[in-house]
Amino acid sequence: MEIQYLLASIFLVVGILIYSLKSKFEKSRQNQKPQEVKTDPGKKINCQEQLIPISIYFGTQQGTAARFAKQLSEEGKEHGFLTTEVDLNEVEFDKEMTKGKFGIFCMATHGEGDPTDNAKKFISWLQEPQLSLKDFNFTVFGLGNRQYEHYNKIGKLTNNLLEKQNAIRCYKYGEGDANSTLEDDFIDWKKDLWNVLKELIHPTPQGSTFKLVKSNKEEINFDQTLQGQFDFQTKQFLKAKYCQVVSITQLRQNQQDGSTLQIIFDTGREGIEYKTAMNLGVYPENNDEQILEIANYLGENLNTIYTLEQLEETNKAKMPFPSPLSVKKILKHFLDFNGQLMKNTLTKLAKISSEDEKVRNYLLHLTTEEGKKEFQQMVDEQKTTIFQLIQRNNIKLNLAQFIELCPRISPRLFTIASSNIKSPQQVEIADSLLIDDLSDGTQKIGLCSQYFLNIQQRLLQGESVKVRVDFRESSFKLPDDPNKSIIMIGPGTGIAPFIGFLQEREIFLQNQAQKQNEYILYFGCKHENGDFIYKDQLREFQRRKIIDKFYTAFSRDQEKKIYVQDLLKHNSEELFNQIINDKVVIYICGSTNMGNSVQHLIKEILIKYSNWSEHEAEERIQNMQKQKFLIKELW
Repeated sequence: MEIQYLLASIFLVVGILIYSLKSKFEKSRQNQKPQEVKTDPGKKINCQEQLIPISIYFGTQQGTAARFAKQLSEEGKEHGFLTTEVDLNEVEFDKEMTKGKFGIFCMATHGEGDPTDNAKKFISWLQEPQLSLKDFNFTVFGLGNRQYEHYNKIGKLTNNLLEKQNAIRCYKYGEGDANSTLEDDFIDWKKDLWNVLKELIHPTPQGSTFKLVKSNKEEINFDQTLQGQFDFQTKQFLKAKYCQVVSITQLRQNQQDGSTLQIIFDTGREGIEYKTAMNLGVYPENNDEQILEIANYLGENLNTIYTLEQLEETNKAKMPFPSPLSVKKILKHFLDFNGQLMKNTLTKLAKISSEDEKVRNYLLHLTTEEGKKEFQQMVDEQKTTIFQLIQRNNIKLNLAQFIELCPRISPRLFTIASSNIKSPQQVEIADSLLIDDLSDGTQKIGLCSQYFLNIQQRLLQGESVKVRVDFRESSFKLPDDPNKSIIMIGPGTGIAPFIGFLQEREIFLQNQAQKQNEYILYFGCKHENGDFIYKDQLREFQRRKIIDKFYTAFSRDQEKKIYVQDLLKHNSEELFNQIINDKVVIYICGSTNMGNSVQHLIKEILIKYSNWSEHEAEERIQNMQKQKFLIKELW
């Protein structure tokens, strides 16, 4: 009995002691400051506050950076972050970035080291002297092309300016080369991104952002005023206007080496004004046969109408298209299932195919270093599309999953080949059709090429056809000084903007008795009687002295190949005198390889005739570009 009392006393004392220690611990914990995580010396983030949003900002011209931003946003949600992709053209910078948050930037470089159209205001704002971003956390991925002189200039500039304005780096700077390894560079850059951010921000599980719901409502009209948040390309599409196609005709003398179409649009009916040598963006549509095939595979009726319902009212997710909308219009206008396969798509498909281990492993294998050669063969040689990959592997999926897999259709950009002074009611472009001969004997026709060929057939049958288009600013503008001579270098479809230039000069010379300058044109193609586009028009310009000097290079019409570069080299002394006396503006339009080769030749000519060093010649070329004496539009 005494032992029992003794044990009871011991338990009582221990219990009081435990209760006392627990009370002290709870009181101590209540008095503690919330947990803090260091991101930079002297800078801390409170992890017990509500979830910190991450904005993925993009500066894009044709949509690639926007797609990367969307991919990051999707991945961020999977990792438990509140993420949204943001068009830099729609940001109130002072509100968003000076009050402290996280930003990931996907920044493309446009033209000759310029910001993209939607990033111009942002880059200008970042350079304001009194700006301070001391509470803003950032990382940057730049998109560029090593064939261009100013490789990733805007990515680097964004990164440097954010640092200069005292923003806090939360992840390393990265960049990719669109000429060869862009997606691999992007994958390599972001492999540790979310793990690093998890050390800084407390994530919260996030679900899907919207769902498809069958609807009895009528389809929405694209041209209505639309409210809501849309994908970047969808938003651009909705802002565009329909123009009637006047004609589509063949520009080549024969089609043995390909096909180049002249497409003329009626802008007068829509009241659209344009400027000579602007860029025209054409939004192609998927063809009806392919749409029906995909709808059948997905088990959908083309006439079924769906509404997109957002799952969270506070979510700022970007909608892929306006709704209610039919399956046919969703597939026709918004889903690019003919574009180049991306490794991110394979990863998504692997998740959908999770029950089929063989297919899942195969798809994941293609995303690895070991499967790189096989993936490149599939992309470069076989031109495999998303839908072909799904069919070949018998992957079962629904419409909502297919929408998630496909990027939005991006506009195809063309330099306008007409003058707004001579033809204010019509705009003209030239399209060299993209047709690939595949190893299995079939052909792959590019989406826009297929679209124009289809329209051509419809016009021949007497139909009236409208195409959705928008207009973009171009670096190609005639000199302000009407007495300045110009040299136009444009092989192939690179001749397009110079047709507009020559049409304007034709009108100018009708009102002026004597010329004060020269218009010099260099043109090249394979055969004089094959792919010499605008041949009759150019020869007529030459005959009437609208063109003062016309140099042509037909590379396959003789044993030794001759290119525009060879013609320029032959006239090198004349070219040097024009450059050195600031008497000329040089325009180069066409392929990137050609443009880089011409610029390298100009540098060699400067070194040869001036005895400058390579560095001095390079500086002269850079100054020419800054002063708009050397202007390039390359692709």
